[in-house]
Amino acid sequence: MNNFKRLNELTKEQKNKLNAIYKNLDDDIINEAVKICGLAGTPSQKLALARRIVDLKVDPLQNELKKLNLGEDEQKRVLNLMYGYVRNLYEDLHAKLLEKAKEEKILDPFNQAFVQAMHELGLSLNAWQISWQDKIIDTTNKEFETKFKDLSQANEFITKNGLFQCDANGVRADRTYGAVVKEGYKFSFLPYALAFKDEVKELKSVFAKNLEILRNLAQNDEQKSYIKYLEKLQNAFCEEDNAKVINAWQEAEIAWMDVKGALQPGHPLEYYEDAYTHAVALEWDIRLVDSEGIDELKFKEKVAKTYKSVCEKIKFDNTDTNKAVSENIARTQLYISVPMIYYGAELNGLFSAQVVPNDESVSAKCGKKIFAFVNHVYEGAKAKPFMKLGAEIFSKEFLDFGREILFLKPKIWKKVYEISTIGHEFGHILFIGLDTEMSMNKSGVFKFIEEYKATTGGLVNFFLHEEAEYKMAVFHELIARAVGLIAWRKVDEVRAYYCEGLIHLSLLFRAGVLKFDGKLSVDMSEQAYAKFKEICLENYYDLAKTYAKKVDASTFLEKFCQKDELSYLPKDEECKKFVEHFYARYEAIGNDVDDSGEWQRWQSLAKKAEKDI
Repeated sequence: MNNFKRLNELTKEQKNKLNAIYKNLDDDIINEAVKICGLAGTPSQKLALARRIVDLKVDPLQNELKKLNLGEDEQKRVLNLMYGYVRNLYEDLHAKLLEKAKEEKILDPFNQAFVQAMHELGLSLNAWQISWQDKIIDTTNKEFETKFKDLSQANEFITKNGLFQCDANGVRADRTYGAVVKEGYKFSFLPYALAFKDEVKELKSVFAKNLEILRNLAQNDEQKSYIKYLEKLQNAFCEEDNAKVINAWQEAEIAWMDVKGALQPGHPLEYYEDAYTHAVALEWDIRLVDSEGIDELKFKEKVAKTYKSVCEKIKFDNTDTNKAVSENIARTQLYISVPMIYYGAELNGLFSAQVVPNDESVSAKCGKKIFAFVNHVYEGAKAKPFMKLGAEIFSKEFLDFGREILFLKPKIWKKVYEISTIGHEFGHILFIGLDTEMSMNKSGVFKFIEEYKATTGGLVNFFLHEEAEYKMAVFHELIARAVGLIAWRKVDEVRAYYCEGLIHLSLLFRAGVLKFDGKLSVDMSEQAYAKFKEICLENYYDLAKTYAKKVDASTFLEKFCQKDELSYLPKDEECKKFVEHFYARYEAIGNDVDDSGEWQRWQSLAKKAEKDI
């Protein structure tokens, strides 16, 4: 009775309508946002607002507010107004999607009730997100930022004052589901249920109401797995004993690993914004399994061979870690999916793929799930206008190479996504044992090398199983992405990706692929590719040894990056000059649309190609 194909079509139709906003920046939705924010409505401001609405990206709007020299409090006020606007917009869109599904009788009664439950819980999380952001990011973290000179010093304070949570064995966890509370000069740590009493009380009542409905409708084991998952989630959110919180969330994630239907729920899974206590973000969504297929078994076999090959190369034979990694690869559930409805932290940015859970004790029992949003990301990439910054930095030849793949060679684009993005998610699994992150994160910068390890793990997997027809497309995507990551220089919650970009760029300059003398030149020759591949492999072997020995992450990061007053800069002088140049230009023209007519030209070429098929 469940017509997931039709549900996919409805979800896609809704996303296409949002993507179409880029074609008309005078749309009523944009003009209303201009009014709400009190902006003049310049072209770059409208583009930044479109990105906030369509792609849920906050940083382009932040950049526009900085250009107006607004103070931090005023910036925060405008960003909060936009969160409210985006929240209302998406709540309405999600409600309409669910109503349409109900009208067309696309889902059976249980699944219809389940998506309704997720929506109602999502509305509660949307409201909670405001106080979560205010308490954890804008209050505690701002205070810690001024109080401590670096993450290492902050970590000492957090350890000394017990501002963390432990698992059932009393071992400190690498994440928290709670918040720092300050009374006078005294700091303590409370679970979400006590730090956000009203919000969790509201959530609890929504859980209770919907669980009763679902229990009356459940008829088979698959449906019962959803109920068990929601029951365990309710327990985790409502747990008031700090010593039991981590265990409650582990139980919820173990139950979640048994949920294997086409409607894949997402809950608080990862910490992004909170660099200090690693409070897990209020993620909430349903990922709908898409029809697009990737040969999962073949991909896993390649990853397992790659890991074995690297272990042999660096002479790493730790039985426990190797067993954990091999089992995690084999047990990984891969879901090619599309974000259907989403709430909370996800209204401040959606991911392009995800490997979860991050709790390695859960993975040791159940493995992992990888979510890849191939079509969602592909349609979004085609919809975005070309930017003036790209045209200024890169040659037309370089840009056209990528645009031809995007608009005219969708099979190649999707294969590159598989190699790089799904490869990245599998790359996270490699060399990770139960205590790897805790052992390597004394300085607080583990994430700053882990994202590089993930992407490069995917690259190395490609290098060791190379398919010649894709190598230049993969090379191009890496160069373009590494340069683009510079835009996140001042964005705290994605600093890990910014640092990843700096390491890629350092190697690209070292290999002679990139040169900068006031103007960037890119060498996309076979020789340049071969040189980069050689350097990249050597660097990955060095990184793998760092993980094998569980050395503090700072020892690897410091080979490429040095701290400055804002964030990090590359140690390589030529690379550093380029990063500073790119970021200055990003601040100046980062939201300016390329008005050369190239975007329109490629759009019409794509339409013509579709007709010719």
